Amino acid sequence: MNTRHPDHPADAADARASYWETYYATHASEGLRLPSQFATFVAGELGRPHRIIELGCGNGRDALFLSRYGHDVVGVDASRSAIDGCRRTAELTGERATFVMSTIDAPGLADLVRGEHGPRLVYARFFLHAITEDEERTLLALAAAITEPGDLLAVEYRTVRDSSGAKVTDAHYRRYVLPASFEARALGIGFEVIYAVEGFGFAKYREDDAYVARTLLRRRAT
Repeated sequence: MNTRHPDHPADAADARASYWETYYATHASEGLRLPSQFATFVAGELGRPHRIIELGCGNGRDALFLSRYGHDVVGVDASRSAIDGCRRTAELTGERATFVMSTIDAPGLADLVRGEHGPRLVYARFFLHAITEDEERTLLALAAAITEPGDLLAVEYRTVRDSSGAKVTDAHYRRYVLPASFEARALGIGFEVIYAVEGFGFAKYREDDAYVARTLLRRRAT
């Protein structure tokens, strides 16, 4: 018998996983999609090829875009539907991006995705606000385990100022993040902010003009 309260964290995690599994199963696409504005921004900041690890890659549009520009890309997502779709698109389009189905707390994930050579960039767009605060700490620990001094972490996420804005996608778990708190946690685990901006217009989708934070961080030397 399941005696867990409906609001038990494990129940909430199961509900989130079920939502995204269904979402990607019903929004499958086997063609290339336009990348996010954030992906084009990040691509413009990189002067040479990087090993890019995207956490929460979803339908793979940004991973595949970055791969087309010469980067060695691996996308990670916990949804089997998402990863299956990414792999089909990569095969059909000839892109060399690799896709791994995994949660961010899986043992050995850092070693699996790090690659043999840098420089590296850990990329997470619209993933931070889709996970809990505890999972945010896991994400930062994973980013620290993947990277070496000089490597980068690029994140874009909905902030507390976005909580009252219109949303186009179905209702699902969203956590509105305070940028100062995220940056303090990143600082505490060995990253420094090298670029940060907030505002509207960075991630507009139809009527949903999300108020987001866009942050680029670098792993400090120890």
